[in-house]
Amino acid sequence: PSLNRDRGKWKAMAKAAFVGTGSCPSVLSALQGARCSSVGSTCSRWVRVSRGATQRSVRPRGRRTVQAQRTQQETPWNSVTIVENSEACEGHSYIVLKVGVTGEKGSLCDAYRVPGMYVQIRHADAEKPGFFAISCAPNIQGYFEFIIKQTESVEWFTELPVGSLVEVSPVQGKGFPMSKLDLLTYPETPEEQKPLDVICMATGSGIAPIRAAIESLLNGINPKQRRSTKLYYGARYPERMPYTDRFSLWKEDGVEVIPVMSRPDDAMQEWTGRTGYIQAALREDGIPNPKQTVVLLCGVKGMVEDVKAFCKEQGVPDDRVLLNF
Repeated sequence: PSLNRDRGKWKAMAKAAFVGTGSCPSVLSALQGARCSSVGSTCSRWVRVSRGATQRSVRPRGRRTVQAQRTQQETPWNSVTIVENSEACEGHSYIVLKVGVTGEKGSLCDAYRVPGMYVQIRHADAEKPGFFAISCAPNIQGYFEFIIKQTESVEWFTELPVGSLVEVSPVQGKGFPMSKLDLLTYPETPEEQKPLDVICMATGSGIAPIRAAIESLLNGINPKQRRSTKLYYGARYPERMPYTDRFSLWKEDGVEVIPVMSRPDDAMQEWTGRTGYIQAALREDGIPNPKQTVVLLCGVKGMVEDVKAFCKEQGVPDDRVLLNF
Protein backbone atom coordinates (compact mmCIF):
# COMPACT_ATOMS: atom_id res chain seq x y z
CA PRO A 1 0.00 0.00 0.00
CA SER A 2 2.80 2.42 0.77
CA LEU A 3 4.08 1.90 -2.76
CA ASN A 4 0.70 2.86 -4.16
CA ARG A 5 0.66 6.17 -2.26
CA ASP A 6 3.67 7.55 -4.09
CA ARG A 7 3.81 5.75 -7.39
CA GLY A 8 5.65 8.62 -9.10
CA LYS A 9 8.45 8.53 -6.53
CA TRP A 10 9.03 4.81 -7.00
CA LYS A 11 8.97 5.12 -10.77
CA ALA A 12 11.64 7.82 -10.61
CA MET A 13 13.79 5.68 -8.32
CA ALA A 14 13.38 2.71 -10.59
CA LYS A 15 14.50 4.82 -13.55
CA ALA A 16 17.54 5.88 -11.58
CA ALA A 17 18.40 2.24 -10.96
CA PHE A 18 18.00 1.55 -14.70
CA VAL A 19 20.01 4.43 -16.19
CA GLY A 20 22.33 5.11 -13.28
CA THR A 21 25.33 3.21 -12.05
CA GLY A 22 23.62 0.92 -9.62
CA SER A 23 23.26 3.62 -6.91
CA CYS A 24 19.88 2.17 -5.82
CA PRO A 25 20.40 -1.60 -5.75
CA SER A 26 18.05 -2.00 -2.78
CA VAL A 27 15.23 -0.30 -4.68
CA LEU A 28 15.90 -2.44 -7.71
CA SER A 29 15.85 -5.56 -5.57
CA ALA A 30 12.58 -4.47 -3.96
CA LEU A 31 11.03 -3.82 -7.35
CA GLN A 32 12.15 -7.24 -8.66
CA GLY A 33 10.29 -8.88 -5.76
CA ALA A 34 7.22 -6.55 -5.65
CA ARG A 35 3.97 -8.19 -6.79
CA CYS A 36 1.06 -6.28 -5.07
CA SER A 37 -2.24 -6.07 -6.95
CA SER A 38 -2.40 -2.28 -7.00
CA VAL A 39 0.96 -1.63 -8.60
CA GLY A 40 1.70 -4.96 -10.21
CA SER A 41 1.42 -3.64 -13.73
CA THR A 42 3.74 -0.70 -13.04
CA CYS A 43 6.33 -2.70 -11.10
CA SER A 44 6.40 -5.63 -13.47
CA ARG A 45 6.96 -3.28 -16.43
CA TRP A 46 10.01 -1.72 -14.84
CA VAL A 47 11.30 -5.03 -13.52
CA ARG A 48 11.36 -6.38 -17.07
CA VAL A 49 13.27 -3.33 -18.31
CA SER A 50 15.65 -3.33 -15.37
CA ARG A 51 16.47 -7.01 -15.73
CA GLY A 52 17.18 -6.48 -19.39
CA ALA A 53 19.49 -3.60 -18.61
CA THR A 54 21.33 -5.69 -16.02
CA GLN A 55 21.88 -8.51 -18.53
CA ARG A 56 23.07 -6.12 -21.24
CA SER A 57 25.56 -4.48 -18.91
CA VAL A 58 27.58 -7.71 -18.46
CA ARG A 59 27.68 -8.71 -22.13
CA PRO A 60 31.00 -8.24 -23.94
CA ARG A 61 30.82 -5.25 -26.23
CA GLY A 62 32.69 -6.85 -29.13
CA ARG A 63 31.70 -10.33 -30.31
CA ARG A 64 34.00 -12.21 -32.63
CA THR A 65 32.57 -14.69 -35.10
CA VAL A 66 35.17 -17.30 -36.07
CA GLN A 67 34.47 -18.67 -39.53
CA ALA A 68 35.55 -22.26 -40.10
CA GLN A 69 38.37 -22.55 -42.60
CA ARG A 70 37.40 -24.36 -45.78
CA THR A 71 39.08 -27.69 -46.48
CA GLN A 72 40.88 -28.43 -49.72
CA GLN A 73 37.90 -30.43 -50.94
CA GLU A 74 35.65 -27.43 -50.27
CA THR A 75 37.98 -25.03 -52.11
CA PRO A 76 37.39 -24.79 -55.88
CA TRP A 77 41.10 -24.36 -56.64
CA ASN A 78 44.07 -25.17 -54.40
CA SER A 79 47.52 -23.71 -55.07
CA VAL A 80 50.16 -26.48 -55.05
CA THR A 81 53.80 -26.81 -56.06
CA ILE A 82 55.52 -28.91 -58.72
CA VAL A 83 58.33 -30.79 -56.98
CA GLU A 84 59.37 -32.95 -59.93
CA ASN A 85 59.00 -32.70 -63.70
CA SER A 86 61.07 -35.21 -65.61
CA GLU A 87 60.95 -37.35 -68.72
CA ALA A 88 59.05 -40.57 -68.00
CA CYS A 89 59.80 -41.88 -71.48
CA GLU A 90 59.71 -40.56 -75.01
CA GLY A 91 56.70 -38.26 -75.36
CA HIS A 92 55.58 -38.52 -71.72
CA SER A 93 56.29 -36.43 -68.61
CA TYR A 94 56.40 -37.60 -65.02
CA ILE A 95 55.10 -34.79 -62.78
CA VAL A 96 54.80 -34.79 -59.00
CA LEU A 97 52.74 -32.22 -57.08
CA LYS A 98 53.05 -31.51 -53.38
CA VAL A 99 49.43 -31.23 -52.33
CA GLY A 100 49.92 -30.52 -48.65
CA VAL A 101 48.24 -31.73 -45.47
CA THR A 102 47.28 -35.37 -45.28
CA GLY A 103 45.87 -36.05 -41.83
CA GLU A 104 42.95 -33.64 -41.97
CA LYS A 105 39.51 -34.67 -43.06
CA GLY A 106 38.71 -32.98 -46.34
CA SER A 107 42.30 -32.74 -47.54
CA LEU A 108 43.15 -33.81 -51.08
CA CYS A 109 45.01 -36.89 -49.86
CA ASP A 110 42.13 -37.80 -47.58
CA ALA A 111 39.69 -37.53 -50.49
CA TYR A 112 41.81 -39.67 -52.83
CA ARG A 113 40.87 -43.19 -51.73
CA VAL A 114 40.09 -45.14 -54.89
CA PRO A 115 42.40 -45.81 -57.87
CA GLY A 116 41.12 -44.12 -61.00
CA MET A 117 40.10 -40.84 -59.38
CA TYR A 118 41.34 -37.65 -61.03
CA VAL A 119 41.80 -33.90 -60.60
CA GLN A 120 41.62 -30.84 -62.80
CA ILE A 121 44.77 -28.74 -63.05
CA ARG A 122 45.08 -25.21 -64.37
CA HIS A 123 47.68 -22.47 -64.74
CA ALA A 124 47.66 -18.83 -65.78
CA ASP A 125 49.12 -19.80 -69.18
CA ALA A 126 46.39 -22.38 -69.87
CA GLU A 127 43.26 -21.60 -71.84
CA LYS A 128 41.31 -24.18 -69.85
CA PRO A 129 41.99 -26.76 -67.14
CA GLY A 130 43.15 -30.27 -67.97
CA PHE A 131 41.78 -33.52 -66.51
CA PHE A 132 44.47 -35.89 -65.21
CA ALA A 133 44.18 -39.28 -63.52
CA ILE A 134 46.35 -39.71 -60.42
CA SER A 135 48.96 -42.39 -61.11
CA CYS A 136 50.20 -43.13 -57.60
CA ALA A 137 48.31 -45.28 -55.14
CA PRO A 138 46.22 -43.47 -52.50
CA ASN A 139 48.69 -42.36 -49.83
CA ILE A 140 49.25 -40.08 -46.85
CA GLN A 141 52.61 -38.74 -48.01
CA GLY A 142 51.13 -35.53 -49.40
CA TYR A 143 52.13 -36.01 -53.05
CA PHE A 144 50.23 -36.78 -56.25
CA GLU A 145 52.00 -38.30 -59.25
CA PHE A 146 50.97 -38.02 -62.90
CA ILE A 147 51.98 -39.42 -66.28
CA ILE A 148 51.18 -36.79 -68.91
CA LYS A 149 51.35 -37.36 -72.65
CA GLN A 150 53.22 -34.44 -74.17
CA THR A 151 50.92 -32.65 -76.60
CA GLU A 152 50.51 -29.04 -77.62
CA SER A 153 47.33 -28.71 -75.60
CA VAL A 154 49.10 -29.46 -72.29
CA GLU A 155 52.57 -28.06 -72.91
CA TRP A 156 51.68 -25.27 -70.47
CA PHE A 157 51.88 -28.02 -67.82
CA THR A 158 54.60 -30.36 -69.08
CA GLU A 159 57.05 -27.48 -69.65
CA LEU A 160 56.69 -25.84 -66.23
CA PRO A 161 59.88 -25.95 -64.12
CA VAL A 162 60.15 -27.40 -60.64
CA GLY A 163 58.93 -24.91 -58.05
CA SER A 164 56.12 -23.57 -60.24
CA LEU A 165 52.69 -23.13 -58.74
CA VAL A 166 49.58 -24.63 -60.33
CA GLU A 167 46.00 -24.84 -59.14
CA VAL A 168 44.34 -28.17 -58.45
CA SER A 169 40.64 -28.88 -58.09
CA PRO A 170 39.18 -31.15 -55.41
CA VAL A 171 39.62 -34.86 -56.13
CA GLN A 172 36.88 -35.93 -58.52
CA GLY A 173 35.29 -39.06 -59.94
CA LYS A 174 34.45 -42.35 -58.28
CA GLY A 175 37.45 -44.22 -59.64
CA PHE A 176 37.29 -47.89 -60.59
CA PRO A 177 34.45 -49.68 -58.78
CA MET A 178 36.96 -51.80 -56.87
CA SER A 179 34.27 -53.48 -54.76
CA LYS A 180 33.73 -55.77 -57.75
CA LEU A 181 37.06 -57.40 -56.85
CA ASP A 182 36.09 -58.23 -53.27
CA LEU A 183 36.67 -61.88 -52.42
CA LEU A 184 34.89 -61.67 -49.08
CA THR A 185 31.30 -60.55 -49.45
CA TYR A 186 28.01 -60.88 -47.65
CA PRO A 187 26.09 -62.76 -48.75
CA GLU A 188 29.03 -64.87 -49.85
CA THR A 189 29.77 -65.00 -53.58
CA PRO A 190 29.55 -68.57 -54.94
CA GLU A 191 32.96 -70.08 -55.57
CA GLU A 192 32.36 -70.37 -59.30
CA GLN A 193 31.74 -66.58 -59.46
CA LYS A 194 34.50 -65.25 -57.21
CA PRO A 195 36.81 -62.72 -58.93
CA LEU A 196 39.96 -64.85 -58.91
CA ASP A 197 41.34 -63.64 -62.25
CA VAL A 198 42.08 -59.98 -63.08
CA ILE A 199 42.95 -58.58 -66.51
CA CYS A 200 44.24 -55.01 -66.88
CA MET A 201 44.27 -53.29 -70.27
CA ALA A 202 46.20 -50.04 -70.75
CA THR A 203 47.63 -48.01 -73.62
CA GLY A 204 50.09 -45.12 -73.33
CA SER A 205 49.38 -42.76 -70.44
CA GLY A 206 46.34 -44.90 -69.63
CA ILE A 207 48.73 -46.87 -67.46
CA ALA A 208 48.41 -44.14 -64.79
CA PRO A 209 45.25 -45.32 -62.99
CA ILE A 210 46.11 -48.97 -63.70
CA ARG A 211 49.40 -48.53 -61.84
CA ALA A 212 47.43 -47.03 -58.93
CA ALA A 213 45.13 -50.08 -58.90
CA ILE A 214 48.06 -52.52 -58.95
CA GLU A 215 49.98 -50.79 -56.16
CA SER A 216 47.11 -49.74 -53.87
CA LEU A 217 47.03 -51.75 -50.65
CA LEU A 218 43.54 -50.86 -49.42
CA ASN A 219 41.39 -50.54 -52.54
CA GLY A 220 43.62 -52.24 -55.05
CA ILE A 221 43.79 -55.43 -57.06
CA ASN A 222 45.90 -57.27 -54.46
CA PRO A 223 47.49 -59.64 -57.02
CA LYS A 224 48.79 -62.06 -54.38
CA GLN A 225 45.19 -62.89 -53.45
CA ARG A 226 44.30 -63.83 -57.04
CA ARG A 227 44.73 -66.93 -59.10
CA SER A 228 46.13 -64.79 -61.90
CA THR A 229 46.64 -61.10 -62.69
CA LYS A 230 47.62 -60.02 -66.20
CA LEU A 231 48.52 -56.59 -67.53
CA TYR A 232 48.28 -56.09 -71.31
CA TYR A 233 50.18 -52.87 -71.91
CA GLY A 234 50.33 -51.27 -75.34
CA ALA A 235 52.64 -48.66 -76.86
CA ARG A 236 54.12 -47.82 -80.26
CA TYR A 237 57.57 -49.08 -79.25
CA PRO A 238 59.42 -49.65 -75.95
CA GLU A 239 60.89 -46.15 -75.74
CA ARG A 240 57.34 -44.74 -75.52
CA MET A 241 56.26 -46.98 -72.65
CA PRO A 242 56.14 -45.37 -69.17
CA TYR A 243 56.86 -47.35 -66.01
CA THR A 244 59.01 -50.09 -67.55
CA ASP A 245 61.19 -49.65 -64.46
CA ARG A 246 58.29 -50.92 -62.33
CA PHE A 247 57.68 -54.13 -64.27
CA SER A 248 59.97 -56.15 -62.01
CA LEU A 249 58.18 -54.88 -58.90
CA TRP A 250 54.80 -55.80 -60.35
CA LYS A 251 56.05 -59.25 -61.31
CA GLU A 252 57.21 -59.80 -57.73
CA ASP A 253 53.69 -59.01 -56.58
CA GLY A 254 52.24 -61.59 -58.96
CA VAL A 255 51.38 -59.51 -62.03
CA GLU A 256 52.17 -60.99 -65.44
CA VAL A 257 53.13 -58.02 -67.62
CA ILE A 258 52.47 -58.49 -71.35
CA PRO A 259 53.90 -55.52 -73.33
CA VAL A 260 52.60 -55.23 -76.88
CA MET A 261 54.13 -52.90 -79.50
CA SER A 262 52.07 -51.54 -82.38
CA ARG A 263 55.09 -50.09 -84.28
CA PRO A 264 58.04 -52.30 -83.35
CA ASP A 265 60.04 -51.30 -86.43
CA ASP A 266 60.41 -47.79 -84.98
CA ALA A 267 62.19 -49.10 -81.89
CA MET A 268 65.83 -48.24 -81.29
CA GLN A 269 66.53 -51.91 -80.66
CA GLU A 270 64.96 -54.99 -82.18
CA TRP A 271 61.74 -55.93 -80.42
CA THR A 272 61.22 -59.68 -80.00
CA GLY A 273 58.06 -59.54 -77.90
CA ARG A 274 54.44 -59.42 -78.94
CA THR A 275 53.27 -56.98 -81.58
CA GLY A 276 50.03 -55.47 -82.78
CA TYR A 277 47.32 -54.21 -80.44
CA ILE A 278 46.57 -55.36 -76.93
CA GLN A 279 42.94 -56.18 -77.73
CA ALA A 280 44.17 -58.60 -80.41
CA ALA A 281 46.61 -60.13 -77.93
CA LEU A 282 43.75 -60.67 -75.48
CA ARG A 283 41.70 -62.40 -78.18
CA GLU A 284 44.63 -64.68 -78.94
CA ASP A 285 44.98 -65.67 -75.28
CA GLY A 286 41.28 -65.84 -74.52
CA ILE A 287 39.58 -65.62 -71.13
CA PRO A 288 39.62 -69.13 -69.60
CA ASN A 289 37.28 -68.37 -66.67
CA PRO A 290 34.98 -65.53 -67.71
CA LYS A 291 32.60 -65.87 -64.75
CA GLN A 292 35.55 -65.45 -62.38
CA THR A 293 37.23 -62.59 -64.26
CA VAL A 294 37.32 -58.84 -63.67
CA VAL A 295 38.69 -56.53 -66.38
CA LEU A 296 40.06 -52.99 -65.80
CA LEU A 297 40.34 -50.71 -68.84
CA CYS A 298 42.04 -47.37 -69.50
CA GLY A 299 43.23 -46.14 -72.87
CA VAL A 300 42.14 -45.18 -76.35
CA LYS A 301 38.46 -45.47 -77.22
CA GLY A 302 38.94 -48.12 -79.92
CA MET A 303 40.71 -50.46 -77.53
CA VAL A 304 38.09 -49.99 -74.83
CA GLU A 305 35.20 -50.73 -77.21
CA ASP A 306 36.91 -53.81 -78.68
CA VAL A 307 37.71 -55.27 -75.27
CA LYS A 308 34.19 -54.65 -73.95
CA ALA A 309 32.73 -56.44 -76.97
CA PHE A 310 35.11 -59.39 -76.58
CA CYS A 311 34.36 -59.71 -72.86
CA LYS A 312 30.66 -59.84 -73.63
CA GLU A 313 31.27 -62.58 -76.21
CA GLN A 314 33.27 -64.58 -73.69
CA GLY A 315 30.67 -64.27 -70.94
CA VAL A 316 32.36 -61.84 -68.56
CA PRO A 317 29.59 -60.16 -66.53
CA ASP A 318 28.99 -56.58 -67.68
CA ASP A 319 29.42 -55.20 -64.16
CA ARG A 320 32.92 -56.70 -63.99
CA VAL A 321 34.28 -54.73 -66.95
CA LEU A 322 35.49 -51.68 -65.05
CA LEU A 323 36.22 -48.13 -66.21
CA ASN A 324 37.38 -45.20 -64.10
CA PHE A 325 34.82 -42.73 -65.51
